[in-house]
Amino acid sequence: MNIGAFARDHFSLIVIAAIFLLTLILARDYLFIAVFSLSIAVVCMPLHRWLSQKVPDWVSAGFISTGITAGVVGVGIGVIVVLLSDLEYLVFMLKTIIDKIFLILGHVGGSHDAGGLVDAFTSMLTAAFPKLVVGFAGFVPALIIDIILFFALLYCFIVLGDRIWRDLWSVIPESSKGNMGLMSVKTRDILYALYVVHVFLAVLTFFLAYGFFLMLGYGHEMFYAMLCAVFALIPFLGPIMVLVFVGLYSLAIGDWRGVVLICTIGYFLLCVVTDIVLRPRLTGRKVEIRPMLMFVGFFGGAMVMGLLGFVLGPVLLVLTMTGYEIFIKEARKEKQVQSEVTDSVSE
Repeated sequence: MNIGAFARDHFSLIVIAAIFLLTLILARDYLFIAVFSLSIAVVCMPLHRWLSQKVPDWVSAGFISTGITAGVVGVGIGVIVVLLSDLEYLVFMLKTIIDKIFLILGHVGGSHDAGGLVDAFTSMLTAAFPKLVVGFAGFVPALIIDIILFFALLYCFIVLGDRIWRDLWSVIPESSKGNMGLMSVKTRDILYALYVVHVFLAVLTFFLAYGFFLMLGYGHEMFYAMLCAVFALIPFLGPIMVLVFVGLYSLAIGDWRGVVLICTIGYFLLCVVTDIVLRPRLTGRKVEIRPMLMFVGFFGGAMVMGLLGFVLGPVLLVLTMTGYEIFIKEARKEKQVQSEVTDSVSE
């Protein structure tokens, strides 16, 4: 191939590719927001198409974008308020656990040393509080910009989604439309499963945790339930972290009933039912993929891509599996064609 001739014939495409690459590099810090908004837009498109039959497109997109953005911000504020309101209780639990550790190790001073350690930690936080406030104050404008950017991108992806898809679909060769259509369906299904299943399990975990900690009798049920719901967004490593901490507190205060309840009912409700049974099955059933492969998708993606991997990891895994199916199908088709040609020649 003559590279010079190719460059002359496709100069505009090369320029477009360079602009796209430059934009991607410069906006890399906002890549998560873009991918997050795009993936939610894909999930919301059926609702948008239904609403568009009753109201103009821009009204439907604005309604959906406003509702989702307000929901995300509202839940975030609610979680912060609830967790901060019981911060003193959390410090008390930590102090009790450390006190017990000192006593088990036979350290002279016991609770005095434990209290001193926690007080020193608290003093460090108090001393650093002004800097944290200043840092948070500087972070707020950036957070507001992120929220506005998320809303704008979500609105654009929703209102322009069908048009963009029609444009892309029109340039796909006819021979490849079947395979590309299969990959698009799989992508849509896994995104739908990810977001719907995640939200459903977080809400379910909240109510299960509230009931369990109400039975446990330690009080602060809303605090525990909110904490478990937040950690439930981290597949397979969620509520168990809360249970371990509360279990250590139960051991520290000598509540063996609480330890037994946490290790049996608590673990079954908040870990087995949600993470081990429901999450992989509900997610995997939507795209017909084994639960263990979904586990690999979640954590493999998170290890490679960080927070972005929780979305892209399962999507790329599903696309890889779909690509494997397409490859086998095309290879068998090619083999069959070659076999028919060979048979015709031999005849």
